[in-house]
Amino acid sequence: MDRKIASEANVGSLAFSPDGKLLRGLCQDGKLRSWDVTSGAVRQTTAFDDGDTAPNFSASGLTTMGKDGSLKSWDLATGKVAKRLSNPGRHARRVIGPTDGSAYLSEGRTEIKVRALDANGKERFVVPSGLGGLGALAISPDGANVVAASYDADVRAWNARNGELLRLIDELPVSMFDLKFSPDGKWLAAAGADRIVYIYDTKTWRVSRQFTGQPEMISALAFSSDGGRLASGGFSELTQKRPVKVIVWDVKSGAKLRIFDASQRVASVVFSPDGSLTAVSTGTKSIDLWQVAA
Repeated sequence: MDRKIASEANVGSLAFSPDGKLLRGLCQDGKLRSWDVTSGAVRQTTAFDDGDTAPNFSASGLTTMGKDGSLKSWDLATGKVAKRLSNPGRHARRVIGPTDGSAYLSEGRTEIKVRALDANGKERFVVPSGLGGLGALAISPDGANVVAASYDADVRAWNARNGELLRLIDELPVSMFDLKFSPDGKWLAAAGADRIVYIYDTKTWRVSRQFTGQPEMISALAFSSDGGRLASGGFSELTQKRPVKVIVWDVKSGAKLRIFDASQRVASVVFSPDGSLTAVSTGTKSIDLWQVAA
């Protein structure tokens, strides 16, 4: 790799700040750290409230669930809770919160449901989302669609406003472990146990193309900000600590543009806003930074 950024705790999800100067990481000790990309120095540390669970973090924000069931939206600039939705008695295993203040929660252990709340915490709808657990949950950039991948190998796409089922994708042979929309919302990338990246056209919810050649099962995906490249990170079915690959694909052609090494299971991969860097976390106390041709 080109260089590493050291962390005081194991790092999971990553996101660059909009200006690309900071790299933020959700850490296993219940803190969100922000590092200076150039120097690697910690610039800010946000500590969650005691008992917070189901943290969801992306470039658009951070959401956690308090031990009382309330949903908290955090201001990344100040490190403080900017908004709280009272939601007592409900505990989600996964939460995503788009920028309009609404939220989507996965609930249940065997029979999974996705519950949608509006910006005031009022329930919009509850929809069934398959069996055996949820592999991934994603919201489109315009907030119009929400998509979930279940361990029963089905992917479901709903209208995010009313819960209408837009498509049940039941032709996939195995479970998908990550879902990512392209920045313009035209494509949905799905990948998982069969080592194939599926690119869906979100107008038809049909497969447009497939990328093959990842040596391992796929645990993490990321689009570049221009939508022209896609990164995929793998993990071994034998052990999470086995070295794996990160591949950067050309979205239009499916060609492999770059291949990087990762020390073990890839927890998160992201592009910098200008597309010049790829950051990779492997659940350890360091982040790998790679130069990518812009």
